[in-house]
Amino acid sequence: MSDIYVGRQPIYNANLGIYGYELLFRAGTGNSAAMGELSADGATSTTIINSYLEIGLDRLVGNSFAFINLTEQFLLEEDALPISPKQVILEVLEDIPVNLPLLKALQRLKKAGFIIALDDYIYNPSHKPLVAMADIIKIDIRQLGQQELIKHVNILKKFKAKLLAEKVETLDEYEFCVGLGFDYFQGYFLSRPRIIKSQSLPTNKLAVLNLLSVLQDQNADVEDLEEAISFDVSISYKILKLINSAFFNFSNKVESIKHAIVILGRNQLRSWASMLAMSKMDDRPSEMIHLAMTRAKMCEILAEKAQLKPLDTYFTVGLFSALDILMEREIAEVIEPLPLSQDVVDALLKQQGVMGEALKCVLAYEVSDFENATFQRLEPNDLFVANVEAVSWANMVIDTL
Repeated sequence: MSDIYVGRQPIYNANLGIYGYELLFRAGTGNSAAMGELSADGATSTTIINSYLEIGLDRLVGNSFAFINLTEQFLLEEDALPISPKQVILEVLEDIPVNLPLLKALQRLKKAGFIIALDDYIYNPSHKPLVAMADIIKIDIRQLGQQELIKHVNILKKFKAKLLAEKVETLDEYEFCVGLGFDYFQGYFLSRPRIIKSQSLPTNKLAVLNLLSVLQDQNADVEDLEEAISFDVSISYKILKLINSAFFNFSNKVESIKHAIVILGRNQLRSWASMLAMSKMDDRPSEMIHLAMTRAKMCEILAEKAQLKPLDTYFTVGLFSALDILMEREIAEVIEPLPLSQDVVDALLKQQGVMGEALKCVLAYEVSDFENATFQRLEPNDLFVANVEAVSWANMVIDTL
């Protein structure tokens, strides 16, 4: 059985929720983007086959959109694209000649229901028919200076297309693009956000932080955990709902938090309660919760594959790596009052130690930086499977709750 790979980079909307994922070709050898002897058409075919037939689009993007790069051949040949337009956005690559055959092909694809995006687009007045037809225009902000970018945005806003800023890698760049009125954003900054501090934590976030403090206290006994969880009715309800669902499929009904502790064990219940506490922050986009869950599960799976323990600690590292996003605080400030071990703190703040290496791998994989996505002696396919399983797990948990 041969290994298969698909790169997946998130695209965010203006509320920092996931709008879609760009699906990228990745080679089997070394899990790199290099095509070797494979043609551009072959790379597109491989990406489509792996996404639809081998993995499943639902497992890769959930309910979000899939952005797929298409070569000239796939655009021009009527029968070359055997996929449904549902959840798919077709990207017209920047090196494809803008001519009448292309415009006719795009008209046909739009009539079939596909959303059309222009990739790495630099405005040319002769392209007006193309721009008028586009639904989304992606601009690589690193190709243009600030003044050129402003000119481009002012011109393109006269058309109906939404604007997507690519290669957003710093907070300043993100804020600049927000100010210009971009609709969507893509880049490393958004997967490793630097958040501006606000003056005080809202009440529900403070309550979550207090609950996390009790849950992470290794000296807390069963009664302490039961009291802390039971104090929050919504979390207690969600835990009992989850543990009695088909997700766990226990034969006997679990009717209390104390019973749940006995069934799951203190460490696993602590992980679940921490995750549910973080999911209570209603002012944060649901996709941020999904991101935290995916990181947590992938860290745990990597540890399991590498035969490392305790698994729940790796889960916690992945989960808490998203606290800066959810709390809108620097990660060091958020975890300072939590009773975490030094190993966990080093992993979260410096990505040091074995747990830090696992987190570093997960964060690299998150943005399809496969060259830096390594952990222990795991094979590239192990990492790929771990990512797909983590995304699917997070989808199932959210659906169950």
